[in-house]
Amino acid sequence: MEKKTSHRGLDDIGKAWGWLFGKSRKRDIEKTQLDAADEQQIENTDDEQTSMSADQDDQLALPPLIDRVELERIFPFFKTKADRYGMRIAFLDVFVGDCVKMDPMLGRQECEHLLSEIHDTIVRLSRKDEFAVKLDSDELYLFVPFFQSEEELCLLSERLLKGIEETIQSSGRNISLSSRVGISIYPKNGKTLDELLSAANKALGKADTVKRSYHFAV
Repeated sequence: MEKKTSHRGLDDIGKAWGWLFGKSRKRDIEKTQLDAADEQQIENTDDEQTSMSADQDDQLALPPLIDRVELERIFPFFKTKADRYGMRIAFLDVFVGDCVKMDPMLGRQECEHLLSEIHDTIVRLSRKDEFAVKLDSDELYLFVPFFQSEEELCLLSERLLKGIEETIQSSGRNISLSSRVGISIYPKNGKTLDELLSAANKALGKADTVKRSYHFAV
């Protein structure tokens, strides 16, 4: 005997197939939307990485001795990277004294020539990813975008101070400059460029003025 299917049964089967295919279609649409979102996110990430890489290449193409204008331009870029990857930034305020006050016989022109040689030494001793920033004739900041430990900054400060002393001695000048370094660290000692420069300058004032030394901001 042939089993008959009621209209109700056909309706139920139709609903079941409709539910099944409708569900699959919905899933397909959702999957398509998710895939598109993932692709867009990947494209955005790639674009961001490309942009960051281009910006970094632009920063590293800068000369080793820059001014305040260039520092203000590149600081936000490195600050963003530091925030993103949990890294730290440091500023070293390198003071080499006023040789005119220490030796009036030297004269302003000779003093400026000596300071220029000292600045060249600081630039030479800095690494390729560090930037010397000249703000005035007597003072120089070293901008260190990323570092591993404070011990690294100690070694860098000692190297700079020793290099300054050797430059003075090699020039044949009998003069003693009270070279010293003040160190500030982002974000511990400040969040803005002005705060970090000020903190490094205050730390410099606490460094030993008699012999070469360095001091961290607190």
